[in-house]
Amino acid sequence: MNIAGAPLVQGLTAESAGRTIGEGDVNLFAGLVGDFTPIHVDETAAARSPHGTRIAHGPHSMATAIGMATHTGLFGERVIGLVNLNWDFLGAVRLGDTIRSRVTVEALRPTSKPGRDLATYAFEVLNQNDEIIQRGHLKVIVRADKDEETQP
Repeated sequence: MNIAGAPLVQGLTAESAGRTIGEGDVNLFAGLVGDFTPIHVDETAAARSPHGTRIAHGPHSMATAIGMATHTGLFGERVIGLVNLNWDFLGAVRLGDTIRSRVTVEALRPTSKPGRDLATYAFEVLNQNDEIIQRGHLKVIVRADKDEETQP
């Protein structure tokens, strides 16, 4: 769902398209960040884990979920900068799982700088079974939408 151009208001919700996490994604992320923990890159070792197979890195799934949310139109050119990130990891993402993001504008308030708001986005990351596997909040400084009654 793309809501680009819609005013940013509390309660606005968007859901991203899904993305299937594959072996290439996990290996690329492992190489990028240097995390070669066996549960992510060694199927033999991971088979002995409680998951029974390799799983994606938690931060990889989180970053993918945030990236997918950018395609909904909630962020775009209005974003100035990230202020805070708070994330809970509730379940694993196995290779072959398809994840998507559900994002809601939880709060929106003006900052001390004119033309800027502090937006709090509530995230739910769902898998192909509609299970919430991650949940988090982003606080982002955004350009305030113009109030057409008071702006030229």
